[in-house]
Amino acid sequence: MQRAPGHPVTATVLITDQHDRLLIVHPARGGKAWHLPGGLVEEQESPLDAARRETREEIGLDLDIRDFDFFAAEWIEASRPGRRNRLAFVFAGPVLTEEDTSRITLQSEELDSWRWATREEARSLLHPAIVARIVGPLQTPMGAVYRETRREGTP
Repeated sequence: MQRAPGHPVTATVLITDQHDRLLIVHPARGGKAWHLPGGLVEEQESPLDAARRETREEIGLDLDIRDFDFFAAEWIEASRPGRRNRLAFVFAGPVLTEEDTSRITLQSEELDSWRWATREEARSLLHPAIVARIVGPLQTPMGAVYRETRREGTP
């Protein structure tokens, strides 16, 4: 089967609590890096719908994420031969209450852990690509950000 042309697309959600900490998740497949809840946008699905679906599947919460919650987008050049460039969308999720937090249920096939992280902790725990995507918006809220990430040596 031949791959469709174009870019794979991901959608993640930046969720905070009342103490301005970020909700981060750890993939069950291992590795040291943590991520934001989210994943691949499926065929015939919008990035916004994918953000809603992925948070519902991964952490068990049906979040009210709307189009004006758009936070950032990034075009990412393929990291190695055989991979494709991709687009990554980030949406700002709601501020969760303690009651919301008590209802978090992980999708065990994909995630083995979740936690709240201060912004400083998040910078050291999150995958470096995610940190680069959100560090600007974290410092200047209320403004959408577009970035392009290219491999070294390309214009």
